[in-house]
Amino acid sequence: MKYLDKNQKELKKGDIINLHQTVNGQNMFVVLNTEPLDIRYAHDLQRVYEYDKEEMLSPSRFTGEVDWEIVNNLYQFIFVNSF
Repeated sequence: MKYLDKNQKELKKGDIINLHQTVNGQNMFVVLNTEPLDIRYAHDLQRVYEYDKEEMLSPSRFTGEVDWEIVNNLYQFIFVNSF
């Protein structure tokens, strides 16, 4: 399945997303895989997002708009900062 953030940017493996709301005190998450969907807390990559991942990435039930956005990519971040 294809997921697009609020800026119409396609979600990819390694993307760091900002939900613009908090879940268990956190708003930043890392997508380790898109098929199957594997989302982890950015502050603790061993902690799997325990709620409905499809719902997390779906448009808001209230506004119909997508609220989350891709702010970085873990793999690009590591690559750029390794030199």
